[in-house]
Amino acid sequence: MTDIVVVGSINVDLTSYLTRWPGIGETVSASTTRIGLGGKGANQAVSAARLGASVTMIAATGADGFGEDVTRTLEKEGVILARGSHPAATTGMAFIDVGPDGGNIIRLAEGANRTLSSSDIARHADAIAAAKVLLLQNEVPVSASLTAAQIARENGVQVIMDPAPAPVPFWSRDTLEAFDIITPNAHETRQILGHAPETLTDAERAARLLRSFGPRGAIVTMGEVGVAWSIDASTGQMPASSVEAVDTVGAGDCFNGALAAGLAAGMPVDGAIERAVFAAALATTHHGAAEAMPRRPDLDEFTIAVTPGIVVSNGA
Repeated sequence: MTDIVVVGSINVDLTSYLTRWPGIGETVSASTTRIGLGGKGANQAVSAARLGASVTMIAATGADGFGEDVTRTLEKEGVILARGSHPAATTGMAFIDVGPDGGNIIRLAEGANRTLSSSDIARHADAIAAAKVLLLQNEVPVSASLTAAQIARENGVQVIMDPAPAPVPFWSRDTLEAFDIITPNAHETRQILGHAPETLTDAERAARLLRSFGPRGAIVTMGEVGVAWSIDASTGQMPASSVEAVDTVGAGDCFNGALAAGLAAGMPVDGAIERAVFAAALATTHHGAAEAMPRRPDLDEFTIAVTPGIVVSNGA
């Protein structure tokens, strides 16, 4: 049995680290450049696998050298890759600029990711049905994600959707009802509700309100501020851990992968969220996307070092 099935994207990340942001029409030199595995789906899969979960990923790459490279990397991480390459498409690519504060701007070329179809998902229905958690994001066609969610729901598999990048216009209630838990950031929350939370208290209110749109629960992620959630009887908030961030690329993916790993391992919701917050914070202290995902011994050590008891739950 696979603990987690990820349906999502695989990209090659081409990352440039800048000492300052350029103006319009200006050229600046990058201090460092890196090439590595990325894509929200691949990042989530590596995050969960490094924390001890068994992971199968349903995804598409191009029939090119980049596709071969990312496939080998995922295999080394212990991720089972289903579906494989698409002969008429290139492997997805992300062009990432990281500024001096660790913030980033990303330009995405979807490539083979856009070829993932409902029929591809249906061919791997047995793997989804046998999992504990299905993990989704919005870098593949939503039709594929909805097919996977339906299979999961019919077999009692918990469905987590990170609605990023935010669809424009945002999904209807019918689509949101297909997922058990959604994990929007402040921007995506604004796309749904019409206003963005600014504080954790705002985010907690937003998480409660998001449940009225269909999902069983919602977690609103606020980057360096923290997270807030409302899932079943668990409602609360948690500030982010204080770290010296060097690269925030993939931090949200790390959070979702760690959350899925915790829930698949049987952790209570608040415990899984706490561990995911710690994992995401630790990921920002390393460069890269998938390569920055923490391994379980490092996360265990980090968790011991941070201040305990910072989850606030009001039970409302």
